[in-house]
Amino acid sequence: MKILSVVALCIGAPSISGFNNSPLSSLSSSRSTPAASSLVTVALTSSPDVVVISPPGGIGEIASVEAARLGGAVKWFVVSAPSRSVSSTGIALTSETLSAIEKAGGSIELAGANAESLLVNSDDGNSAASAVSTWCRGTKAILCTYDGAEEEKRRSDLAKSADERGGNEDKMIRSSIRVAAREAVGVAGAGVSKIAILSAGEEIGDIEAAEQKGKGFLGGLFGGNAVEIPDTMSEAMKGATAIVRHGELFGAPESSPESSPFMGGPRREPVLREMYTMRSIRIDPTISVSGNVIAGGSKTNRVAIGAVASRLGMGKINVPKKSGIDVSLSSFAGTETPTEAEWSKEFSRVMELISSPSGGANLFSAEFSSVPSTKRLAEWIATKWAPAILRSYDIAGTRVGARPVYAVQTDDNTVEIVWQELVNFNSVTSGRMIIKIEETGITATRGPGNAADGFGRISMKPLSGEDILVRRLADAASQAIEKGLATKSKVLAKESAAQETQAKPLTTLVASSVESAPAEEAATAVSGPGPRGAGVRRSAERTRGSRRKSPPASE
Repeated sequence: MKILSVVALCIGAPSISGFNNSPLSSLSSSRSTPAASSLVTVALTSSPDVVVISPPGGIGEIASVEAARLGGAVKWFVVSAPSRSVSSTGIALTSETLSAIEKAGGSIELAGANAESLLVNSDDGNSAASAVSTWCRGTKAILCTYDGAEEEKRRSDLAKSADERGGNEDKMIRSSIRVAAREAVGVAGAGVSKIAILSAGEEIGDIEAAEQKGKGFLGGLFGGNAVEIPDTMSEAMKGATAIVRHGELFGAPESSPESSPFMGGPRREPVLREMYTMRSIRIDPTISVSGNVIAGGSKTNRVAIGAVASRLGMGKINVPKKSGIDVSLSSFAGTETPTEAEWSKEFSRVMELISSPSGGANLFSAEFSSVPSTKRLAEWIATKWAPAILRSYDIAGTRVGARPVYAVQTDDNTVEIVWQELVNFNSVTSGRMIIKIEETGITATRGPGNAADGFGRISMKPLSGEDILVRRLADAASQAIEKGLATKSKVLAKESAAQETQAKPLTTLVASSVESAPAEEAATAVSGPGPRGAGVRRSAERTRGSRRKSPPASE
């Protein structure tokens, strides 16, 4: 079978690239040491710590190298484009990275297959699915990502004519990765960790569109010999998956020329790449940022998401395996890479949010200095503010699917806005927005619908019209202050006072007259005829006019 090939990366070799065409054979560098060869033998005969399934380069390569740098036995399975041979794909690592892997006791093995060989039935002699099962048997963690599929398609298009380009190679690569993931999970060890790296909004929700599967295209290509393809990564990994999402990606693995710290050639003032200047990270529950923060333009460093994926695979970060998690990673300005303590702190914060009653679906929050009566503010939101918003054209104009229908006060300090939709001509509750009024602020979270109707889980996607209500809640907070239902936060009050002082400086004379008067009299004094009208006398006679009283000088 020539469709599958393996490379064992020997620790101590300066670099390694390419694949050997012989099936399941090991390839070692001529400069490897005897000690290095023994490390490779252990990797070939024992179960791997982590199996990475991905297209060439990208997050897959970064996560594989980082896991080996952490001391893990890593097997990286590379899925290439149908028109590209496996032997044309490879990586090159620096001597510094190889030394770090050797010092940690890690190792990397590479294997690969083109996407076409994974999408045919396992009974076919050209199928690579059974070889994947054999190679990944007993692994402790499986890590999958689609990153690099589009780049692989562009590389394959370079060998085609203009008329041959524009195919669905990237779609085939994604489908092949899910098939390979399913085969690897089937032979994994007990308690295997399953990690999926997805983009924002990708495969969110319990029901996925059928276009991801592409039965028509694959069926036409392979006829009746096409393999059954899972619709999503979670389905391929058989549920309970740790999903880490990313925004717009930047950065590259060290085998790429774009991993150099400096952009362009030598300059008097060198320009650093973003992957070296944006190393700070933040992790949030996807359920609270889907369609909002991440989809709104957040960026993610490939090095950061590869680092967190490898740590999840190596068990450096504890997450629940039975229920899985779904979090999003964003990168921010900073030149220092996160420490192990910082990674643990971020995940502890996220796990606390996810384990809260809201499940991490925090949509809005506003702080007050105090709320005189939480019950009164809740009644105003339920009976005045919410009905007016729900009758607006933006909300009431929704005619298809779920929409917010009514608001109800469920407790002295809690208001729920209920979403309903028609299912089999019956009106069912499909979701909620829970607005909670505390003594120091307002919070809004997304809640589940009616469990009996199949809506017992909190929606991963924003509810219809949810963004409108969130925006209007900011206006509600301002109105509550104006109506005396809440007191402005001291920080906000100080900022407002500072801005007013800069815009309209008060004279000492006016200020002294206002201080001794009540509030109403002070307003009259400010808007009245002036200090003379208030009975204030001049401390000294002005010089203007004195010249007129003096007799003219004699000539």
